[in-house]
Amino acid sequence: MNSIAGLYQLAFCLLAALFIGCGEDPLPKPRGYFRIETPPATYTPYILPCGPQFEVPSHAKIELIALDSPDQACWYNLVFPSFSAKLHCTVIRLRNPDDFMALVDEAHQMVFSHESKTSGIQTHAFDLPENQVSGLVFDLEGPVASPLQFFASDSTTHFLRGSLYFQHVPNPDSIGPALDYVRQDIVHMIETLQWK
Repeated sequence: MNSIAGLYQLAFCLLAALFIGCGEDPLPKPRGYFRIETPPATYTPYILPCGPQFEVPSHAKIELIALDSPDQACWYNLVFPSFSAKLHCTVIRLRNPDDFMALVDEAHQMVFSHESKTSGIQTHAFDLPENQVSGLVFDLEGPVASPLQFFASDSTTHFLRGSLYFQHVPNPDSIGPALDYVRQDIVHMIETLQWK
């Protein structure tokens, strides 16, 4: 009797092993990222010492870097602490029409210097005649250091250029939600931009 019971146990173990081993091959789970809480979008007017004014999101702060002179350039950062991001901005007073074209060319060169790392560059033109503001926003796709850049100008007197940087490894999957949210703030800043 013991040998028959042993055979039944052996047969049961073999059948159980057969059914357990016939599943799909296990696959590793994709890497997960922390959920990013986005604050509600509220804005406050801000006037730079070097002239332009625009609306700043309440969850960001302005860092003034330098002001060469009222007739030259000034630099500031729009800092997004909750996203570990900074928008580096330069405001330049144009002295002649050649300055405008040189700065537009420089802005394009800075964008396309990332071309080897990007998987695509989307260009979006904007024209806001009521504020005499026009320019381009560049969305750089892929693992690039600066995924968003822009310039805005009245083409005669004022020129503003900005580059967004996150303070960590440029992984498009992990910064995607933060980039989308900060992009809305930057577009709002451009849409409310007024020259002095």
